[in-house]
Amino acid sequence: MSDVKNRWIQEHRDGLIVLGSFVASVLFGGVIIALYGANPMEAYGEMINGALGDSDAMLGTLAKWVPLLLATFAISAAFNGGMWNIGAEGQLYVGAFSATWIGLTFPALPGAVLMPLALMAGLGGAAFWAWIPAKLNLDHGLNIVVLTIMLNSLGTLATQALTVGPYAGHQVAAGATDKIPEAMRFAKLTDFSNLNTGIFIALVAVILVTIAMLFTIRGYDWKMCRLNGRFAKYGGIDVRKVKMSAMLLSGALAGLAGTLLVMGEQYRFRTAISPGYTWTGMILAMMVAYHPVGGILASAVYAVMESGALQMELMTDVPVEVVQIVMCLGVLFVTAGFAVANRMASRLRED
Repeated sequence: MSDVKNRWIQEHRDGLIVLGSFVASVLFGGVIIALYGANPMEAYGEMINGALGDSDAMLGTLAKWVPLLLATFAISAAFNGGMWNIGAEGQLYVGAFSATWIGLTFPALPGAVLMPLALMAGLGGAAFWAWIPAKLNLDHGLNIVVLTIMLNSLGTLATQALTVGPYAGHQVAAGATDKIPEAMRFAKLTDFSNLNTGIFIALVAVILVTIAMLFTIRGYDWKMCRLNGRFAKYGGIDVRKVKMSAMLLSGALAGLAGTLLVMGEQYRFRTAISPGYTWTGMILAMMVAYHPVGGILASAVYAVMESGALQMELMTDVPVEVVQIVMCLGVLFVTAGFAVANRMASRLRED
């Protein structure tokens, strides 16, 4: 019986570490809440009620979930292929601006043409922005982290410069373009939230990427390249091609997040169109060890926490920043948990 239990623990080690780390972060968050003089159970209850207390709250939470979900998957997709994509925020901005440019340049096109054209432009522009550092890294050996950070800033600043320059909107606040044509907009699912039909595109993309990661040959190739690129090469895998595909997919997912923000929520490009979705997505992806199913759950939990944080603050005087503290603690505990587990495994092998 003990052998069966040990095998089960080994098979589910990663999931147990992630789950235990999240529980620990919530408990430590409760300690912080108690230091503010509030009841942790009451504070968390108000948070959940603010996010899921009625249908309007739930729809608003779903609207917050979509960009977080895509951002988390953008980071996970690159890592699963053995690449680091620190530039997803810049790719989101490039994708969002590319989609906006289509709408502003070809406003007379019918929606049946304009919408897919804008989606292709958004995904293609972001994928191209991810291709640049990937090519320099894979073909010339330049550091992928440095490259993506540089392209991140360049993509963000370039689109912002265009927005306050030649594409500045008329009779709108500074830092925004004119609105895209109505034919290019996703329909709202409710009048009381930003949730729109773009969620179905996001869900299809996430489902397809999850299947690709977990159940396809390409997913296996990504895994092998991540674990040991040299071994994968000797095994007949085209490591460069596989890693490039992971990076392009990562950029396309970030671009899709930006495109849906333009076409389904804001209807224009803004210089602050993202409050840092991909940086949050990076934390969430790290917290679940870049697992796609974990990414779905982690982004959903964070959307609930973020959506209900304001009500928590209003009812208990606990600041909304506690949500970020809990998530960062989760990443810290996950990292520590894997380090301890790997060290224990190494000692067992040595013995």
